[in-house]
Amino acid sequence: MARILLIILFLFGSGLTSSQSIKNGIQVLEGDLINTGHLLRTEKQVFRITSTTLQEELAYLSGKKVRMLCDVQGDGCSPIRYEIEPFETGKTPDWTLKKIPRYVTQGLFSFNPQCTPDGKILFWTALVREGGRSTQKIWASKRDQFGFWMAGEQLPSPLNNRYPSAVISALPGGNELFVFGNFGEDELLDQLKREMTQKSQLATREAANAKEFHIVLTKLENEYKERSEKIQNRAPLYKTRKTETGWSLPSPIPFPSFYNWYKKADNPNQQVFGGSALSSSGRTLIYSAQQKKNFGKLDLYVSLQNEAGIFEDGINLGNTLNTGEEEMAPFLAPDDRTLYFSSSGRKEGISIFIARRNGDSWTSWSEPQELSPNLRGVNFFSIPAVGNWAYVSREGELFMAAIPQHFQPDPVMVIKGKVVDEEGKPLSAFVQYESLLKKKTIGSTISDPTTGEFSLILPYDENYGFYGEKEGYLPVSQNLNLLGKEKEDKEKTVLLVLPKVRKGNQIVMNNLFFAFRSADFAKESEPELDRLAGILKKTSNLKVLIEGHTDNVGTKVANQKLSLGRANSVAVYLKSKHKIEEARISVVGLGPSTPIADNATEEGRAVNRRVVFKILEE
Repeated sequence: MARILLIILFLFGSGLTSSQSIKNGIQVLEGDLINTGHLLRTEKQVFRITSTTLQEELAYLSGKKVRMLCDVQGDGCSPIRYEIEPFETGKTPDWTLKKIPRYVTQGLFSFNPQCTPDGKILFWTALVREGGRSTQKIWASKRDQFGFWMAGEQLPSPLNNRYPSAVISALPGGNELFVFGNFGEDELLDQLKREMTQKSQLATREAANAKEFHIVLTKLENEYKERSEKIQNRAPLYKTRKTETGWSLPSPIPFPSFYNWYKKADNPNQQVFGGSALSSSGRTLIYSAQQKKNFGKLDLYVSLQNEAGIFEDGINLGNTLNTGEEEMAPFLAPDDRTLYFSSSGRKEGISIFIARRNGDSWTSWSEPQELSPNLRGVNFFSIPAVGNWAYVSREGELFMAAIPQHFQPDPVMVIKGKVVDEEGKPLSAFVQYESLLKKKTIGSTISDPTTGEFSLILPYDENYGFYGEKEGYLPVSQNLNLLGKEKEDKEKTVLLVLPKVRKGNQIVMNNLFFAFRSADFAKESEPELDRLAGILKKTSNLKVLIEGHTDNVGTKVANQKLSLGRANSVAVYLKSKHKIEEARISVVGLGPSTPIADNATEEGRAVNRRVVFKILEE
């Protein structure tokens, strides 16, 4: 034993004596784990791995290359978190599987990984023992500032209760979740039983004879059966959002026409739901079920949310995708065009396939392609909008898989934003985005109540407007035109400052568009004006001033006339279309007299050409 120790010191002694090359404190180190995980050999030196809760876990990784977050003290490294090679920043062979560390999942049987589109939060389902039985619970982990996954935690109630639950989709920003489970069904059934009992007791007292009582009782039994089946067969899908005190009680999504007939042959009493996915807009639902239009045991369907917020009758995605077996666990990529799903009807066993929508149709698809034989046995799959790694599960463990370019979804624009008040304090606000050309809302999200942060995923080939609104505040908008732009994954950071609805406060109408040197605004401006009309209608004593401003190009007289004309165009629209009283709207044209940016640049001049909505009286 002494000889082995001498050999180790001889081989690595030079490294152990050069600890001055690395500063003490929290460091990210990259190197090889050796000596049953007790040493980390980097390019500069060798570190002793000091004893921590990760010691046993690292022993199994001896010989592996790792990236590790350490508390470095001299030649000692106290490991905090780690990841094994391949690393996300390097070039990796297609569909290489990279195991998510055991400390993240706490060694529990884990499946159904769902990552937020920004890649910052990972949700999954874990099998845990509770009350002497196994059940499914929602777990989550966040990335730290160095890119490592932190130790996972089981989420508290109300997301986890005594029934199995799971995250189906994490909407952009991670502030809203689409979840599977049982939230309130027992209470509804108990309430129905009490109601039926009261009705039967009333019938007992009021029935003239036994025959009349029997007729009433039969009607009540039929009513109970119909109403209880409706409760039990509703879509097991719910939506929850972050609040200041935690996650809200999940509320059922409005999907009144949902039903599912599929049951396994070995357990005819258990209904089997094949899973679902929500688009990043929150308005398109892909789900797997057995319904009257099925081609096989479990088929993929799409349901589109209407303007009233209700998900309409499901449309079968067609026999290009669906086989005679089970198509399930769908995942709709952030581009809203690329679909990944598992199928047992194309290869031996289960594998993951990809198909892309043809045009705007939901029933015309490209022929499905298997992603990789390396993914056989995998039946859950999700991809964030950033990066080129997918998240999958196999045999109770979570993995990341490197996606080759030709299997990746189309590029998207990721908006990372924050909503604050005039003092810079975070606000929980409703953030919507819309097509300015079609004057149609596309999707929405909410900002985090503690940080004000939100994210939006915007596919290309659309002219977008997006805005934040909150009761008691003026709505603030921005726009982004992605029509004809080169498609590549990009991020844009925005700040929405919402002033309170009170005297003296104002906003710039950022989504108001005029032709060059014209007072006529484009149709794309109407959603912005309609929102401001809503503020005026809601607060009937509000009086406002519409200010027109220009840059300094041209004569002062011409600019004065143009600025007044544009202010008047806004006022006329509000008065004529929305019937806002004449006395409540004043206008002024200030020309180039009050610039807010440098007129020496085109960017500055564009900022100065603006129309302002200012509150005079509240």
